[in-house]
Amino acid sequence: MKKKISWLLFSVIFVLFLAGCSGNSNEASGSGVIELTVWNDWTEERPENTAYKNMIKQFNKEHEDIQVISESIPHDQYETKLRTQAAGKQLPDMFRVWPGARLKPLVEGNAVLSLNPIMDNWRDKIPEGILKDYAFNEEQYAIPANISETSLIFYNKDIIQQAGYNEFPSSYEGLKKLIAEVNNMGTTPISLGNKAVWPLQSVYISTIADRFTGSEFLPNTLEGEGTFENGQFIKALTVIQELSEMDAFNVDMNTLDEAQSRNEFIAGNAAMHFAGSWAIGPILDNVENTDNIGVAPFPSFAEGEGNQNKIAGVAGGGIAVNSSLSEEKQQAAFKFLKFFYGNQLYQELAKANIIVPVEVEVDGAPEVYKKANSFAQNGLAPVYDATLPPNVTDVINNGLQSITLGEKTPEELAADMQEELENE
Repeated sequence: MKKKISWLLFSVIFVLFLAGCSGNSNEASGSGVIELTVWNDWTEERPENTAYKNMIKQFNKEHEDIQVISESIPHDQYETKLRTQAAGKQLPDMFRVWPGARLKPLVEGNAVLSLNPIMDNWRDKIPEGILKDYAFNEEQYAIPANISETSLIFYNKDIIQQAGYNEFPSSYEGLKKLIAEVNNMGTTPISLGNKAVWPLQSVYISTIADRFTGSEFLPNTLEGEGTFENGQFIKALTVIQELSEMDAFNVDMNTLDEAQSRNEFIAGNAAMHFAGSWAIGPILDNVENTDNIGVAPFPSFAEGEGNQNKIAGVAGGGIAVNSSLSEEKQQAAFKFLKFFYGNQLYQELAKANIIVPVEVEVDGAPEVYKKANSFAQNGLAPVYDATLPPNVTDVINNGLQSITLGEKTPEELAADMQEELENE
């Protein structure tokens, strides 16, 4: 209870700080050029990040009166710094955000500017069902550059063929048999990097739980009309326990980060790597033979009550605008966003095998990209860390890691999540 009171006090102070934010960086430079700083997490060298940086360079080249300055911060540090700086009224002019529960505190603190005045630029291009991920109370706060599917299974065709499989199994029972065969070969079945504790939750549980419970379970539970101690949800958590106990993962899974585990798969040291659509480009750009890489959705669960064809996904990262900007800077930021989220960006992302929220034609797109894109057409299940309150996300993230270490049972984690939710 003491911990909860402290957390609530921090949240109140955080929101009050945000609500009290007033512009402190509204002046244009002495040269008359309006400078806009944008924080982002584009530190990793990959096509998606290159496309974003190139759009900024081109904007600056074409708009001598407005210059956008990019400041990149490693992803695992980014959101912590964003929350800390927001509480200290030190937000930059623009900053990268993610939808749902991760954006909500900034909206409630009046720290982000509504983009409704410029939404006509995208309404007929991006489906409403994707835009809604960044909308609160009919106000739009960011535009997605891409759709982030969080639960794809990349597999090495040669390795699974050596294990006796010409096609990837479509059922969980089939997947377990494949894992056992790969283990018998002395090869790591699944390369996992859970050092940052989010992959098991976002990549694995978001889809596995939806397979068991259906998509209404999560919002209903958050509204008090269900419980995380639901038997179907516990079955979903049990999958992580079962995979751990059958040595499906590399032994150093809790000390590798997500990119390191991806590189292990790329190097051919594991049969599979479970990741989101963000991994398509890095994998295809770095494997020796792209034809040897396959992609599959999560398998179906015989006892599942949800749609077995859905995979978890959300609108990808967007750029929000600091609500404290002067009118002059607001208009400059709007001009930048209309330029940034245009056809050129979406074409460049699609060419880099990034799934985008608009219809684009790309000649010669690889089969992995086409298949991953098709999975989204079956509907998107909610991603847990984009939906849960941050404190409950912390509980499931740490709890799943504890399950892999044999320190917690699925039933105990479910009870912990429900207790944290009820104490809000």
